[in-house]
Amino acid sequence: MEVHTLTNLTVLSGQHFQLQECVDNGLKAIALATDEENSIRTSRWWTAMSLLYLGELDAARPHALFLRDLTEKRNTPRLYASNALTPITSSSCLEGDWIAGREYSDRGLEISPLTPMLLSPRVLLEDETGESTQGKVYLERLLEAMSGAGLYKMLASTRVPVAIAAITRITGIPDRLEIAEAAKAIVSVQSALPNGSRQARSALALVAVQRGDQAAAEEHYADLIELRGTMILTAISIDRILGLLSQTMGNLDQAAAHFEDGLAFCHRAGYRPELAWTCCDYADTLSLRDGSGDRAKSIALLDEALAISTELGMRPLMERVASRQELVQAQPSTAPAYPDGLTQREVEVLGLVAAGKSNADIAVELVISPNTVIRDVSNILAKTGSSNRTEAAGYASQNGLAE
Repeated sequence: MEVHTLTNLTVLSGQHFQLQECVDNGLKAIALATDEENSIRTSRWWTAMSLLYLGELDAARPHALFLRDLTEKRNTPRLYASNALTPITSSSCLEGDWIAGREYSDRGLEISPLTPMLLSPRVLLEDETGESTQGKVYLERLLEAMSGAGLYKMLASTRVPVAIAAITRITGIPDRLEIAEAAKAIVSVQSALPNGSRQARSALALVAVQRGDQAAAEEHYADLIELRGTMILTAISIDRILGLLSQTMGNLDQAAAHFEDGLAFCHRAGYRPELAWTCCDYADTLSLRDGSGDRAKSIALLDEALAISTELGMRPLMERVASRQELVQAQPSTAPAYPDGLTQREVEVLGLVAAGKSNADIAVELVISPNTVIRDVSNILAKTGSSNRTEAAGYASQNGLAE
């Protein structure tokens, strides 16, 4: 009885997007349940998905793998086997492991071709990698599920608007946005579960950004601010949405703060595709603000976005970053002149080196990858003629660049 009660609480808190409460109840149910009890399946699913939304990939992985392994057991119900592959498919897409994402979604969709929880990440996977024609195939299936009846209709109705809004952000083509705007009906329904309502609001927020609607952006910002530090499905982080909304509202300092939060969230979670997009969108904000150091930081962010998108084969983002780099490079530099050709970011890194910070510490403080720090330190040593970090620190002190 206690296991069933905890399982019901897990589902209820998950449906109300009370993520940490969902995880806490789910873990208690899992600890008490036996392998023979169906409750453990439900608790694992909601726990895994809530952890992914919270950016806790490592904590979610064991539950996702457990559910994946369940699908290979003969006594697992066919319909449940399809749903059980949702967490492992979602985690693969969030990491940028497109091969695994395709493999697991294929397995689930072979069992149940109209499973919305598998179709929505597959649609985005195909568009992220430039396979827009294939993405349309899966989007049509998702739309078919929404036009049906029963549970799949309800689940698809909240996923379709997010998927279409996210696709528009990826491709830059405002196709079928009127379908995404149908999310207004979900928001207006008093009986709609908070989880579905939040997904709908996120879709409408992205539509407002696409249309440059400042009034709508302000409204959706107020609705979503309490959800910062989470993901919506496997599509986009709330921090990035808040940054985009703030930019649409014309508050560029606020936008930059949210993008910084988004970078920290993605670095911690290991969500590399979302990290690359956050870098690109943040660079756009900095180019618009054009304050002291903004141009140099924008260039660094675009470099990181290009490195990730190239490694992961995210062709639409690669093209977008390349076009942004041309624009930024063409802009006249307003950055202060530093000795020996040091850039703004290299000066920031040098100051932290002089302060005795390790590469790992610098990466955390500047919200950049450790590999980027290594490259910056190497450039600093070459430009300053230093053979080691101690000499570089001395150079920083002599030139007034030490913190």
